Amino acid sequence: MSCKNIAGFVLVVCIFSLSIVFADANSAGPVDVWKPKPADRSENVVADTVAATTPERKVRIVLVGDSTVTDNKGWGLGFKRFLTDRAECINAAASGRSSKSFINEGRWAQALALKGDYYLIQFGHNDEPGKGERSTDPNTTYREFMTRYVDETRAIGAKPILVTSLVRRQWDKSGSGKINSSLTPYVEVVKKLAKEKNVPLVDLHARSKELCEQLGKEKCCEFSPIKDMNQFDDTHLNAKGSVLFAPLVVEELVRAVPELKPCFRSEPAPDSTNTGAKVFDVRQFGAKGDGKTLDTAAIQKALDECGKAGGGIVRLAPGTYLSKPIFLRSSTTLQLDEGATLQATDEPNDFADPENSNRFLAFVNGSTLTNIAITGKGTIDGAGARWWVPAEEARRKTPGFTLPRPRMVFLSGCVGVRIQGVTLANSPSFHLVPRDCEDVDIESVTIRAPEGSPNTDAIDPGTSRHVRISKCVIDVGDDNIAIKSSHMDTAHPNAACEDITVTDCTFLHGHGMSIGSETVGGVRGLTVQRCTFENTESGIRIKSARGKGGLVENIICSDITMKNVKIPINISAYYPKIPKEDSAQPVTPLTPIYRNIRITNLTAASPRSAGFIVGLPECEVSDVVLENVRISAPEGLTIRNAKAIKLNNVKIETQRGQPFILENAVVEGLKQTNK
Repeated sequence: MSCKNIAGFVLVVCIFSLSIVFADANSAGPVDVWKPKPADRSENVVADTVAATTPERKVRIVLVGDSTVTDNKGWGLGFKRFLTDRAECINAAASGRSSKSFINEGRWAQALALKGDYYLIQFGHNDEPGKGERSTDPNTTYREFMTRYVDETRAIGAKPILVTSLVRRQWDKSGSGKINSSLTPYVEVVKKLAKEKNVPLVDLHARSKELCEQLGKEKCCEFSPIKDMNQFDDTHLNAKGSVLFAPLVVEELVRAVPELKPCFRSEPAPDSTNTGAKVFDVRQFGAKGDGKTLDTAAIQKALDECGKAGGGIVRLAPGTYLSKPIFLRSSTTLQLDEGATLQATDEPNDFADPENSNRFLAFVNGSTLTNIAITGKGTIDGAGARWWVPAEEARRKTPGFTLPRPRMVFLSGCVGVRIQGVTLANSPSFHLVPRDCEDVDIESVTIRAPEGSPNTDAIDPGTSRHVRISKCVIDVGDDNIAIKSSHMDTAHPNAACEDITVTDCTFLHGHGMSIGSETVGGVRGLTVQRCTFENTESGIRIKSARGKGGLVENIICSDITMKNVKIPINISAYYPKIPKEDSAQPVTPLTPIYRNIRITNLTAASPRSAGFIVGLPECEVSDVVLENVRISAPEGLTIRNAKAIKLNNVKIETQRGQPFILENAVVEGLKQTNK
């Protein structure tokens, strides 16, 4: 179908939205609200909800679905840009979920607890065959779960709206320019169910398929994210794609549910983040911000009220806010204005965990939340100095012992996390820990602690997926970034940590860009690009050991510059030290396995050695490619217990000894190196 035959709003998609996506427009025109028709009295409850909206009572739309609905990888963020001040949207979608697993994990119960007026429900991608326990049969279990979503939405007095799945860009291999969608069986069930149960339908699958075929394969790449091994992701959407496809949802939605027309613009707002969000200033709740008064109760009250209201911004204006641990709420942004400091107390009793006497609370806590953010140009200070001295003393008495201390920001089981612009300083231990989280964006964050401060890791994503870390400046006493996979995830075997990118970051003092030492659950799909290292202990580091290892694969590091980095390449299946000699031991599920690692366009200067690529006698490191690598160091690169190592245009300049020290290693390309 040509553009001229597509009715109404798709003209906006083909003309206006394409101009945004491909011309990178940064502003939108004036708000143009669709004019509503008289409300359909057969839907008098929801129609009255819209008619009765006021600044204090907005229509609440809840999005439920898989990653193609989320703010980070789907159409959710673009959808929010079309909202007027008559409505608010809470995105409860979660990556990797099927209609079955979303319910079984309790996420559907959490979404219902949000008490939305309308629920947009889209599943299918992870219901397909090959998804393990998540898979459903379209005509039986899938239909049963989708029916449950409809019935339980109506049971709370809300209105369900079924959405067919965003199309996968599965292009016909014949070159016809058509898409062969594997989602069709699930789409047909949704359409039938909508008709049988009189549920409004948004046929996003048909609309997105049509648009993709009009644009063609090459143009579609422009809104497809890049996944591991530098391949285009033909399922998800980048930020441009979100804005391009969201109008399809909006146009279908206002057609199917006319009373929602006043809730949407005809053009997207410049920035969807917190558009029209209510602001909860902590000073209005009694905070002093004088650096002396304990402001914990006031800050927590603001957070609680924001959460009860369905979300918004909790604002800290310039000042120093002394506080004990605080707890975030869903759909809430903690905003620290420039000149604002959230200052932790340094009294250990303030951080005692009432549920476990052997551990401490973090300073900023979040558990099983959705759509949370910490933003602004202010600072969170962990007052770590008092904690570091006894920690060092304990380690001197007992080598390898780590004295328990609070984290600064600890987020567990959260979906949709954004940390942007703030400075995190002087944590007693790790600064920022998203654990078991999904859809995490960390951008333009500065993290600093003294060079010798113990265990002050900057960013430690643990068993987390779909994590983006960009434009951060990190200067700490331990790992700059450490990706940890401490337990198995049955939904993602050998990939509890997956789809993590680190781009355009600057690492100063610290232990480098690390994976491990816990890799039990597996790490898959890490990309590190355009990063600089200066004065760090290591550069690119993978560390683990027998008894705590797992599969680490599909690692890409490119365009890396290192200055005064002690060990530029530090890949070892031993931790903390590499023994001079070792013998093979039985392979177990906890044996470290490293494979498919690619390091390209790396330039480094080291005061110690070029580094190590060292596996175990019973399990060699395999399939490692070094290409366009230049390292100057006193000692060369040790490669031990390794196979299928490929060198292409690699030069190691040493002051003593050979550039490559090989022990039980199969290496290709040695003749072409150092020329």
